[in-house]
Amino acid sequence: MFDALRTPLSARLLIPCVVALVCGSVVSLPAAADDSPVLPVAPAPGQHAGPGAAGSHTATDQFIVKFKEPATAASGLRTESYGKVARNLGVPVSDVRGTSGGARVLRAERSLAAAETESALAALRTDPAVEYAEPDSRMYPTAVPNDPLYGQQWGLWNLPGALNMPDAWAANKGAGVVVAAVDTGITSHSDLNANVLPGYDMMSDPADSRDSDGRDANPHDEGDWTAAGMCGDGAAASPSSWHGTQVASIIAATANNGTGITGVAPEAKILPVRALGPCGGYLSDVTDGIIWAAGGTVAGAPLNPTPARVINLSLGATQPCSPTFQNAVDFAYNSGAAVVAAAGNEDRPAADSSPANCQNVISVAAVARTGLLTPYSNYGTAVDVAAPGGDMTNAASDGILVAYNQGTQAAAAEGYAYSAGTSMAAPHASGLAALLMSRLGDLATPANVETRLKATARKYAWACATKTCGSGVLDGPAALNFQTDREITGTAPTIGGEAVVGNSLWADARNWTPSDITFSYQWYRDGTPIQGAQASGYDIQAADVGTHLTATVTGSRFFGNSLSLTSAPTSAVAAAPVVPPYDPWISGQAIVGGLLTAVPGPWRPEPVTLAYQWLRSGQAIAGAVASTYQVAAEDMGQALSVRVTGTKDAYISAQRTSAETAPVATGAVPAPVQFTDRIGTSNDTYTVPSTAGVEYLVAGNVVPAGTYPGAGSVTVSSRATAGYALVDGSVTVWGFTFDPVVFNDVTEASAFSKEITWLALAGISEGWTEPDGRRTYRALQPISRDAMAAFLYRMAGSPSYTPPAVSPFADVSTGQQFYKEMAWLADRKISTGWTEPDGNRSYRPLQTISRDAMAAFLYRMAGSPPYTPPAASPFIDVSTGQQFYKEMAWLAQNGISTGWTEAGGARSYRPLQPAARDAMAAFLFRLDNLIH
Repeated sequence: MFDALRTPLSARLLIPCVVALVCGSVVSLPAAADDSPVLPVAPAPGQHAGPGAAGSHTATDQFIVKFKEPATAASGLRTESYGKVARNLGVPVSDVRGTSGGARVLRAERSLAAAETESALAALRTDPAVEYAEPDSRMYPTAVPNDPLYGQQWGLWNLPGALNMPDAWAANKGAGVVVAAVDTGITSHSDLNANVLPGYDMMSDPADSRDSDGRDANPHDEGDWTAAGMCGDGAAASPSSWHGTQVASIIAATANNGTGITGVAPEAKILPVRALGPCGGYLSDVTDGIIWAAGGTVAGAPLNPTPARVINLSLGATQPCSPTFQNAVDFAYNSGAAVVAAAGNEDRPAADSSPANCQNVISVAAVARTGLLTPYSNYGTAVDVAAPGGDMTNAASDGILVAYNQGTQAAAAEGYAYSAGTSMAAPHASGLAALLMSRLGDLATPANVETRLKATARKYAWACATKTCGSGVLDGPAALNFQTDREITGTAPTIGGEAVVGNSLWADARNWTPSDITFSYQWYRDGTPIQGAQASGYDIQAADVGTHLTATVTGSRFFGNSLSLTSAPTSAVAAAPVVPPYDPWISGQAIVGGLLTAVPGPWRPEPVTLAYQWLRSGQAIAGAVASTYQVAAEDMGQALSVRVTGTKDAYISAQRTSAETAPVATGAVPAPVQFTDRIGTSNDTYTVPSTAGVEYLVAGNVVPAGTYPGAGSVTVSSRATAGYALVDGSVTVWGFTFDPVVFNDVTEASAFSKEITWLALAGISEGWTEPDGRRTYRALQPISRDAMAAFLYRMAGSPSYTPPAVSPFADVSTGQQFYKEMAWLADRKISTGWTEPDGNRSYRPLQTISRDAMAAFLYRMAGSPPYTPPAASPFIDVSTGQQFYKEMAWLAQNGISTGWTEAGGARSYRPLQPAARDAMAAFLFRLDNLIH
């Protein structure tokens, strides 16, 4: 059940299993979540760790100053001393008052840091007029103990997962209560010895007990170390856990002894009962230990002279609660001892773990300092409460600091360590139970203790969202915050509010004592209880009309009798008008054919029956009695409104009328303005449409329908003309910013940017519109032969031309893109294409145009002017006998293409290379300049 410390279980059940069957005994094991505690790292000397540690004694805003005679009587000398301090600090100071000892209280204008305080004290102490000076330190309640390791005991602090014990210790510290720890026994420890009573060793097997004599009056922990395989095949060796010492220290380590830690109940006494040893312990030994601890008779053992009022069981096994265990628990419970059990560390329902699943036990789950259930803790309906158990997943200091022994087998030097598990959570609960037992006096019963712990536990919705952990995390101050006197006194409650249907009344119970009273309420109608009316307030119903209401208040306490007192009756309950939240309003548009809807809002008290009447210029419209109204032609020019009447049984009816609509008009929907953003800016336009009942405005001026030049940002709005109204939801404003950029992928730094821009502005190329709306030119993309035809045709001014009905090229259809331009090219003899083997002519429109063919196209575009090429080629890669040599030389001669300068200074043309779109723009630009 309980992690690595549980490994002895299988061995004890197997060696021999006959014993378990015959004797009805099973093994119970310590509930700890780690193989061995992790030793703490103590704070550095001079540092204070954790809540409750005192802060600096010199940081203050006040000082106590005793002046020597005659300065005591001379205010001038005192003022001079105060001036020195003020100048030293740079902070104004003032004389507040004198003390009973003849000193003066000096106050600075603000709180001073420690260094400033020391500086002020030094200035005062060196003043010859000052007898002494000291900080006027703040004093705090002394409930926080002076034990040096208290600063590491987060389980006692005021945290979501802790008990907040400093505030609880002001009420009680457990004096007079004995807490039994049925566990591995106890070792001598300077932080425990003062609170340890003589206990008993209930281990019946001398070999298991390791003290050679079985049961005896010596509960000393002989160590529960095991060798490998000792507790079953494959079981690892483990050192002694000193589990009983850990548990006892959480419950009742001595406080304010200047040593180590403090317990939850530092004035309670620990009764050590040894029932666990190597490989756990027998159920029979554990249950005998419970009965003996509670004052019962155990054969062979003397009667316990100090019966326990709380019994801690940080042990268990995964099994149902056996009759033997239940009988032992019942004996302790009926003897007046609260039995506290660890819920277990298997991350499973505690209902599977014994004794946590027994009746009459307080089952305790473990939470971390955050208040969250620990990853290992058992949970579920069998859990009663949760307490600090620690979670050392991230840091040892997130565990629970306990007293410990440093021996790995037999006891050795004492020490302290961190540990974690529901074994640590249970003794926190046992300690708080001890404080309750002490505080309750003759009302101290196990039932009262359990009820109080559960009723005052802090309930965090986020802490156990998926795995329930009982009533919540134990809260020390809340559990102990009650008055010990039992009598309740009070006066009859008074009823506030007016007895009118729909109003709220409230019962006011005042002058009840003592202060920790819980009130409950019952309202009556003419002396008959009103079902469901059990709160301090009551909302008057229609059924109450004409009756008289009273309220009975019952005051009760966790301990003590209850008292019930009844108010005087109200006056007869009167009817009230139904109440609209506001005047109704009309949703929808007052245009012919439009649908109007009355919006009355939620009338009170719900439900209220509503009736409607629509009005035209204040007069009722026949038949218009629904919550909606279809605007008719006869409503034209008139305002509409709606009257709403609310009725309800036993209430007075009410009536409200809405504000009038605007005069009914004919609806008009503006046609949209069209914006055309062409390449460049010179041809950008926007078109204003013509719509009946609508006029359009630009810059506040009405503009007639038509097309206008577009540039920059243009906003066009619309409004209705007389007798019309723009239909709600219509688009009434249009705006557009014309893009001055020709192509988004061409910048001023781009090669041939000027020529590409000219191409666009001349209408020769519009580029592409990309999916994201950008316009691109794709400058480095090779140009195809059909696109080249389009470029040349547009460069020629897009002349009027009707292409033939029969294509001049076999591979170009008459419906193909750029057919007209390619046919025009053929007609002008700019390109004659290829003669194929079958005699047909082809153009190969999608083939990229090479630079030599481009030269031919441009030469012919220029009209094939007379030209004799030079005998020596201007390009090293173009021979004089090469196809289109003349045309390429002509291009070079006229500066249309200068080619590339190669290494060594020679120029090349690269005639068979495809012509790129940016180079083509440059060629056409230069050709245009040449021609024109």
